[in-house]
Amino acid sequence: MKNLLVLVLVCFGSIVSALNVEVSSFSFYSSNPYTEIYFRVDGNTVEWKKNDEVQQASVELIVIISQSNGDIVAFDKFSLKSVVKDSLSDFLGVKRFKIKPGEYIIKVEAVDGNLADNTLEMEQKFIVDAPKEFQLSDILLLSKLKKDNTDNPMIKNGFYLEPLSYQYSNEALPELDFYVESYLPSTLLPGDHFLKYSINEGFYANLNSKSVLTKYRKINLIPVDPMILSYDVSTLRSGDYHISISIIDKQKKILCEKRVNFTRSNPAADIAYLESYNETLHHSFVQQLKADEMDYILKAHLPVTEQHQVSTLGELLKSNKLKSQRQFVYQYWKTKSPANPEEAYKKYMDVAQAVDKKFYSNVGYGFQSDRGHIFLKYGKPTNVLTVDTEVDAPPYEIWYYNYMPLSRQTNVRFLFYNPTLAHNDFKLLHSTCLGERSNPAWETELYKSVPRERLGNTVDATQVGDNWNRNARRYFNEY
Repeated sequence: MKNLLVLVLVCFGSIVSALNVEVSSFSFYSSNPYTEIYFRVDGNTVEWKKNDEVQQASVELIVIISQSNGDIVAFDKFSLKSVVKDSLSDFLGVKRFKIKPGEYIIKVEAVDGNLADNTLEMEQKFIVDAPKEFQLSDILLLSKLKKDNTDNPMIKNGFYLEPLSYQYSNEALPELDFYVESYLPSTLLPGDHFLKYSINEGFYANLNSKSVLTKYRKINLIPVDPMILSYDVSTLRSGDYHISISIIDKQKKILCEKRVNFTRSNPAADIAYLESYNETLHHSFVQQLKADEMDYILKAHLPVTEQHQVSTLGELLKSNKLKSQRQFVYQYWKTKSPANPEEAYKKYMDVAQAVDKKFYSNVGYGFQSDRGHIFLKYGKPTNVLTVDTEVDAPPYEIWYYNYMPLSRQTNVRFLFYNPTLAHNDFKLLHSTCLGERSNPAWETELYKSVPRERLGNTVDATQVGDNWNRNARRYFNEY
């Protein structure tokens, strides 16, 4: 699968969970090469309406594929629709385009069929490789696989193939299936070439990654060989991995290769590993951590825990497995600071305790608050502006970061507000940080007390009119 680089992402509308569409591309090299573009609409970000006792949703999409010089090579306009009876689910679609090798930009414009102001515009890059004598298609990781001979566009070679969303595999998928095609010259002799496929630690940019599982199979001597391969990943621990598939000769020379990254979340395997880990902790600092301290310590680590480990941390918080809890803390700091994990742990906990004290409220530890979580995750902001004198708004704070290493962004802003006026009860209303909460209508929420002064339609507006005592927009954009 091509990792598509998001260049522009603009969301409009008055709802916080703005329209979200995942777009991914895969190239295939049969006698008529083509590229598949898959679309997955997040069912939680669209408006559902009941019709004849069923929930219905739809998204209108315009797709434009162009070269880097702006020349358009493909265009399509279509609808994706979903009908469900008892739950709101994602819905998918696929389009196939004949595109020559090269670098391209795909622009997608999407509009919620039931809420016209819920829209999305995005641009992504993708590359179509030139075909070679020995060739493999892109690797399609799968979340669903079943035999199907209907005319559903998601079907290839008699199988319904549903891509794995965001290349993220959790404990609900004990097996990782993937689809790939091989293309061979007609002059090959039987037994001279093989297919090698393996799961390796880390993403493929990591040059020191180690192979976890490796398999081999004979190659069928046909021009196009569609293959469904699989691995049992029920015992594969949480982490970042990549699959590598290559065609090799008898001397194990690699003739062509394709790779794809994926992330695995598997709390059961993680805890089993921690319970059986043989490294002695007798002289380790975590051996001194007491059972009644672990709830506080583990919750303090949540802001800095990687996403694929969050479920494992949640299971550890619910368990009484002290050894595994200690091992989790030890492994985290051993990875972060191999030379002196104890010193790194103590420095972090000193900060966490200070954050707890500063942002403590009646709803939990201070580091469980939105401000505390952001502070521990991204560090101390470059500057903080606190405003509690505006008549039309509750108290609010704007945090500024000149540079954020975690997301590699500059001039990042967070806006917190306290609508309840309770002590320290500040909530994250909006941010410009990738992966954090983005609310295009944050201004109308902050100035909720003046609904008649919203600009444009009072229901779908995203801004309110200027006023001498209404400065949040200026502070957020210019300060």
